[in-house]
Amino acid sequence: MIYIIADDLTGANDSGVQFAQNGCKTIVSIFCDRLSELNISDDVDVFVIDTETREVESRVARIRLKNILEKLNINDKDIVYKKVDSTLRGNIGAEIEEIVTILEKDICVLSPSFPPYQRITVDGNLIVNEKSLKLPEYSSGIRNYKNNSSIEYILKKQSTLPIAQIGINDVNKGVKDILKKIKLFNKKGKKVIIIDSVSGKDLKRIIQSSLKFKGSILFSGSAGLAKYLSKFYEKKRNCKINICNNIGPVLVVAGSRNPIIMEQIKYLKSKMVFGEIKIDLEQVFSENNDILETYVSKGINAIEENYHLMVYTDSIYNEKNSINEKIMLKKALCFRELEVEIKNIFSRLASKIINKTNVRNLILTGGDIALGVCKELGISNLHIINELLPGIPLSIANHDKISLNIITKAGGFGTKSTLYQLMKKLKNY
Repeated sequence: MIYIIADDLTGANDSGVQFAQNGCKTIVSIFCDRLSELNISDDVDVFVIDTETREVESRVARIRLKNILEKLNINDKDIVYKKVDSTLRGNIGAEIEEIVTILEKDICVLSPSFPPYQRITVDGNLIVNEKSLKLPEYSSGIRNYKNNSSIEYILKKQSTLPIAQIGINDVNKGVKDILKKIKLFNKKGKKVIIIDSVSGKDLKRIIQSSLKFKGSILFSGSAGLAKYLSKFYEKKRNCKINICNNIGPVLVVAGSRNPIIMEQIKYLKSKMVFGEIKIDLEQVFSENNDILETYVSKGINAIEENYHLMVYTDSIYNEKNSINEKIMLKKALCFRELEVEIKNIFSRLASKIINKTNVRNLILTGGDIALGVCKELGISNLHIINELLPGIPLSIANHDKISLNIITKAGGFGTKSTLYQLMKKLKNY
């Protein structure tokens, strides 16, 4: 069995899909507190757990992980992959330390690069779009480190595990040299080995060398490293994408406030006709139920007239400070509480529209939104079908005796045409 432990739903999906597209039956468990109710069927190859620990305190993340690991029957033959965010958000160090300790792993091999989205590791630093990582674009602000790009710096703030690095020069030398370094650091008592990678070729070498190591390994990275690990566990199953039950409108819920998503929305609107609901956050927090029902009615009307529907807010990160301050002061909320409230508003709105219309096709952007919509609909498991674009999977979920096609996308993923490309694939245009 292969176990993937992810700290949010989009991360769970984008790592799990790497195995699904290589023929592995891959199931995502959304709510960690329901693990005791789950029976993992014998035909499941990859079991992905969404722990929802990205935005919680480190202490809470550790407790939750411990409870999860105690419920899973993981043995020495199983492969364990700790999915980390490709922009280093979350309790990465704390979670790696907890897993390494509980499962008694000799080392953790960590490389968070995701080259298709311009996220690479050089000299132990994460580089995003050819620049050092700028945290505010990608995070809710829970972390406030001086050096947001240094993986070692972030890990040391969160854990006590001894850390080593393997640079790109050694990676370029090939599998034997990487393996030699891994063995050396293991003998020196290092527990986390950060390995540079700037391309898929580098990630493949990291996996090849790690699998030759005789000790026990916790693999850790983004969907990038998972992709190359999955190639060594390929199943002979038909992996052709066959999108069924895709008749009717598509509901796009763009809950992320990353600036990238606004570019994608603008491009999509220039290419296709959409009904739209632009959420006015100040108005929603002032009038809540009344304005929410108005939005629901507008959405139902659009769907019944056979229009695709887009739900979003134009309050993006770079322009949000004044809005955030007003709402936070009025409602006595901290930043994260505000984000959760926004997620709840979007989720309630989307679920009401889905339950009252014939919508069967969803595109959900942002881990909070994907989780919130699934929770409102009572969906606790997703069956990942395949990858439509790098790191963007199509899943199927059962809801109220019907099947839903659900595409989940991290807010910061993609180019301006990504949503448009997903629409074309979903509808077989």
